[in-house]
Amino acid sequence: MSGSDLSIFDAQFAINQFSGNESLLVQILEKFIQQYQSFDTLISEQLQQEDLQTAKQQLHTLKGVSGNLGMKALYQACKDLEDSLANQETDTTLENFLKVFKQTLTLILSFSAKKGTEEIPETAPKKDDKALLIAALKRNEFISESKIQSYGQALDLSSEKLNELKQAIDNLDYSTAIALLE
Repeated sequence: MSGSDLSIFDAQFAINQFSGNESLLVQILEKFIQQYQSFDTLISEQLQQEDLQTAKQQLHTLKGVSGNLGMKALYQACKDLEDSLANQETDTTLENFLKVFKQTLTLILSFSAKKGTEEIPETAPKKDDKALLIAALKRNEFISESKIQSYGQALDLSSEKLNELKQAIDNLDYSTAIALLE
């Protein structure tokens, strides 16, 4: 099955993977883009240098990630390239993979930019922001960077503690974030 026969990015599937939390999906897609933006060059170089073991490992990882994020065409292109590597016939499959990879990156960049700008502007902090933030963390809600900054003004934390809090929230380590606030 070729990349054109498949949906490139199944946004609804991806949103469902995150229990409907589009903000969290956007954050994960942005991390995906950061991590994999040069993957096409990397995999091409590895294949030119005949570093097949590393290429297979990285391709397998990308296949898993893309499958979990609803990038159906990229998942299939990874699978096809893996099969080709096993048979030592990579020319046309590599071309198809690179094409699908670029289409997928373009589409998720567009999706993430569109969804990222739809966020509601945050309001000024209130006295009970600390309690609201703790409650949101206990519910495992996604906390945007702008929301962290607005909360930060009302939390009465040292800059060091505030940085630790931001880091914990960025890493989705909500139990540590809650401990810093309590």
